[in-house]
Amino acid sequence: MLSKMKQEKGFTLIELMIVVAIIGILAAIAVPNFIAYRNKSRIAAAVGTVESIRGALAGYAADSDGNYFPNEITEWGPASTAGSLVAICNANGATLKDSLSEQGFSGFTYQGLDSAGNNANSEVADYYFLFTVAGVPPDLTGAQIEVRPSGIFKQTVGG
Repeated sequence: MLSKMKQEKGFTLIELMIVVAIIGILAAIAVPNFIAYRNKSRIAAAVGTVESIRGALAGYAADSDGNYFPNEITEWGPASTAGSLVAICNANGATLKDSLSEQGFSGFTYQGLDSAGNNANSEVADYYFLFTVAGVPPDLTGAQIEVRPSGIFKQTVGG
């Protein structure tokens, strides 16, 4: 009688190592691209939000006596707090969330300016905001967004 040799089924160690190496190479390429796309999407969402804020402040100025912008905005929200950015914008056509972090920002600064471009506390004819986008490296263009009635400008933090 002939004895039949048992054939073992499965993968050899070399085959498994090659598969792991290929997966590692693909991950090394994909992960940085994924992170870059995530940062770009955060910046794009923030730009959309500040466009909404800019439009709401234009509506605020159009409805005010003398076409003035708010004298000061020191806090984000909630909508129930008079003078907060959320209350002002939501009353003028925007729909902002009550929390700064829920909206995708880690901080903001508002400064009202008079018609000559100087800091103003009344009769604010111009303004600028600086919004810091949450979760974006500070050296990436768009990590900070400057907003003025004339437009939106993406920049690095401090830049």
